[in-house]
Amino acid sequence: MSVWTGKEVAKHIEQPPEIKINPNGVDLRISEVWKLPEEGIATIHGSIRKIEPDKFKIEPDSDGFYVLPQGTYEIRVANKVNIPKTAVGLLFPRSTLNRLGMIKSESAIWDSGYSGFGTQTVRVTIQEMRIHRDECWFQMMFLGMAEEVDQVYQGHWQNEKPR
Repeated sequence: MSVWTGKEVAKHIEQPPEIKINPNGVDLRISEVWKLPEEGIATIHGSIRKIEPDKFKIEPDSDGFYVLPQGTYEIRVANKVNIPKTAVGLLFPRSTLNRLGMIKSESAIWDSGYSGFGTQTVRVTIQEMRIHRDECWFQMMFLGMAEEVDQVYQGHWQNEKPR
């Protein structure tokens, strides 16, 4: 496996919004923030994927900031990502967010052949985090496969879009 350059990753990220190309990946903005209920119950069986009570959407305030009290959030990226057959994708919060109290609370990979506006689950560990809607929240990187895969991702989340 090898890490792709940011220029190569950028070829598989649809714009707008504009992305920032880094040496080893690209920085992405977000389009949606959903608060997961702390007392929620999740059910996963076959095609069923739900949490009760349902998560609720957080909108930016009048100054454009998402105000996130301590808790767990599902964040949707604003760019459509198309993972080629020769790579697997990884998405991480930018180090600034990590340093200021946001951690990634899952470790899913983005399989070869996935296409869509994916999400990440993050945890705000401090009392409150304020992040402007125009900030880049995540960095996407690709790891190169030893060979092209025979079968691409065809799972539940293929071609997912913002709600």
